[in-house]
Amino acid sequence: MKVEICNLGPVKKAEIDLKPLTVFIGQNGEGKSWSAYAIAAILGGYSFPEYLRAYLQGKTQQKYPLLDDVIQQFLEEGNAKIDVVKFASDCAESYFNDVARFAPQLMGSFMKSDRMNFQDLQMRFNLEESKTELIQNIQAALVDKKISFNPQTKTALLNAVKESQEATLYFYSSGDFREKLPGRSVKEFVCQQVFEIIHKAFFANTYFFPTERTTVISFPPAGGGEMKPTQTTELVLNGIPLIEPVQQLLRGISAAYQKSLYERKEQIKEKPQIGEYLKLADFLESDILLGKLDFETSIKKELLFQPTEGNIKLGMPVVSSMVKELAPLVLYLRYLAEPNDLLIIDEPEMNLHPAVQVEIVEFLGILVNAGLKVLITTHSPYIVDQLVNLMKAEKHEERDKIKDSFYLEKSEAFLSQERVSVYLFDQGVTRNVLNEDGIIDWDTFHAVFEDGMRLYSQLLSVED
Repeated sequence: MKVEICNLGPVKKAEIDLKPLTVFIGQNGEGKSWSAYAIAAILGGYSFPEYLRAYLQGKTQQKYPLLDDVIQQFLEEGNAKIDVVKFASDCAESYFNDVARFAPQLMGSFMKSDRMNFQDLQMRFNLEESKTELIQNIQAALVDKKISFNPQTKTALLNAVKESQEATLYFYSSGDFREKLPGRSVKEFVCQQVFEIIHKAFFANTYFFPTERTTVISFPPAGGGEMKPTQTTELVLNGIPLIEPVQQLLRGISAAYQKSLYERKEQIKEKPQIGEYLKLADFLESDILLGKLDFETSIKKELLFQPTEGNIKLGMPVVSSMVKELAPLVLYLRYLAEPNDLLIIDEPEMNLHPAVQVEIVEFLGILVNAGLKVLITTHSPYIVDQLVNLMKAEKHEERDKIKDSFYLEKSEAFLSQERVSVYLFDQGVTRNVLNEDGIIDWDTFHAVFEDGMRLYSQLLSVED
């Protein structure tokens, strides 16, 4: 999927091809994080309720006559169907670009800022090269939704059903819903099911790991029930609303606190790939964190870390910065991850020794090959250099032989170059810095190294 972003803070024009692993590099203040957040705001769950509301109120530019026909048939006959694969093939690009027209107002609320003016922000999507992925994901989508459950008859007034690997989404009623529901409720139900299939075609869910994660993990979530990452309940600190990426991280951690491993293992029956994510959470603990994260309940539920060596258990406020940095990712994999999720990770190298930075980029390669999408911003030459090695290793004839030369010793970390994109943000524009040979032009880092060597040479000459 290709996205164009214009007039977003320092970004005048960014042209980005989103791949399973997308990397943003560049100096501070060039708009890397804002661009990542803007992409997630439109393609993730944050924009969906706003767009659905606007469409139902007739405030969107795009109209969908076929969808209107389905709604009318449902109202008249009590059942209807739509080929969502064909509908998406014809309308998905128009749909996402229609959602993108709400970017100026969405970004204001997303960033919780009344000082920034997003009115000139423009975003456009091109799905031409992503049609195959779009169709495959929509074909695989499973839908079983109901509305207005009637406890007397044990039936739902409205039903929507689609089997995996089928193109048809069926709507039917289990009674005379027209006497109990207004027509606008039927329209909302139909539109929500169809739009949600399209909206989640590229990313099942979006999860944020902003730089504030090392602080957030130190405090147990307050409140009661589970909060899903796409909910818009506003969280404030000292009367100041937190930006949406931080809010969604808090909701994700809260959801992890509420879930049990039993519930998670029940999900594996429906989605076996989730079992792989639980194994990866264990691997991240044992091979990178060198310990174990677990919940314990005495007076309250608390997340503790036990190092591999020693019998002590430590609370999050006193663990090392590395554990604070990576604990949210462990919780996500163990309790929340689903295939095709998008992870936005701001500076994954933060607080990590260079050796661990290399391990983390290898681990991200494993996540991508396990069916997750990842977008990172980074200032780390260690991450960029090792990413080049991972792409080179993928082409190597003796993958199993060379894997032991890598830090994690896993060939599952090797990445096909076709699955990676790397962009330099510089002076308001972006430049693709991954060339055809799989080399990343990392001048943005190398120039600093050269400056240091030049200064050192000058100092030596002065001494002489």
